[in-house]
Formats: sequence, C-alpha cells, structure tokens
Amino acid sequence: MNKFLIVIVLLLTTISFPILKVGIALTEPYAYFEETTEGYLLKGIDIDIIKMLSKDLNEKVDIYIYSFPDLIENALNDMDIIIGGIHITDERKKYINFSIPYLTTGLVILKLKDNKNNELKTFAVKNDSTGYKTVLSWKKSGKDIIYTVYETNEECLNSILNKNAEGAFFDLVNAIYLMKKYPIEIYGEPLTKNDVGIGVKDKELLNKINMSILKYRQKNLIGR
Repeated sequence: MNKFLIVIVLLLTTISFPILKVGIALTEPYAYFEETTEGYLLKGIDIDIIKMLSKDLNEKVDIYIYSFPDLIENALNDMDIIIGGIHITDERKKYINFSIPYLTTGLVILKLKDNKNNELKTFAVKNDSTGYKTVLSWKKSGKDIIYTVYETNEECLNSILNKNAEGAFFDLVNAIYLMKKYPIEIYGEPLTKNDVGIGVKDKELLNKINMSILKYRQKNLIGR
C-alpha cells in the first residue's frame, strides 16, 4: 500500500486521544503542496475541511497520502476518515459510509483549446474514477473510442497537453482550476452532476461530521 505520513497540528486547544487518522488523495484544488517561504505546505479545499473538522471535533489529525484508487478501495481499513474530492455514487456507497455532501460538482471532459474536432475519439481517464466508469459504459454500449487509464490527474492532464489523448475526464471543480493555468477548455456540457462527500469508518464519528458539515453549509462556508 503506497502512502506516507504527514503530521499536521491543526488549531487545537486541548489534546485528545486517539488522534484522528485521515487519508487523502492529492489533486488540485482539493489537496496539493504549495511552495512557500516556510517550505512546502498542504493546501486546498479538503485541507480546509480537515481543519474545520479538527477544530469542531477537538482532535489532532494525522494525514496519510494515498493514490486515489487505494484511497477509495482500501484506506478505511486503517483510516478514520477519507477525503479526496470523492464523488458519492451508488456503487461506492456499498462499501463506504459517506457523510452528507460538502460540495456539489460534476464530471466534464477537458480538451486543448486549439483542438477543433467536433467529436473526440481518444481519452485519458483516472483509474477507479467516475470518468473511468463512464468510458467502460461507453465501450459496453458500442461507442467507438480509445482510452488509456492513468493513476493520477496529473498524468491525464499531461496526456492531453502532449496530445496523446484528445480529451480527459475531470471533476468540474478540478477542471475550472486547471483551465486558469493551462490552454484547455471544457468539451461540451457536464456529463453528470455529483455530490462530494467524506468517507467515515465509525457511525458515531459520521454523525458528528455531518453536524459540522451542515453547520458550515448553513453559514455558506462550504458547498458553494
């Protein structure tokens, strides 16, 4: 299992044990490293959520970084919480206890701005993602496409930037962030609308997290 540990002290007034173990996946803008004068710091939407929960639960947090497939398939064997821009789907709900949504997003296809093809044929998809399930469905229905599976969003992005694929599947929030940095655009309309949630091992902890998310949503601090 590929992961490594980052210990972060998050806005605490008292020490509470055991420490909350949180598994994340790195993908901008949900969670990413940013170089600062103090070194490389973890930032992003999900990191802000973790800080809010840490404060509400009065818990210190250990953060473990996983690949996305490993995060959703195995991390809850060892973690208390998993978070990583995870779309809540019926299939995933069979083995993950999700919180109420902290964000609503969707699935889109990104392409180069200078690609004027009306119909895309080759795609890059991240393993075990919503986009991966979509291309499998397309192939099963007989759609004439070619796809390559990658382990990270960065590899999918590089695939279209290097013209190895015409399109790549991305979370809408992720796509909007990337379009500000690269010569890419959304192809067509969003394919789906998806809620994003936190996977939680313990039901008592799940109830506490739901209360926190609801509080911050009512204050319009998250979910926008």
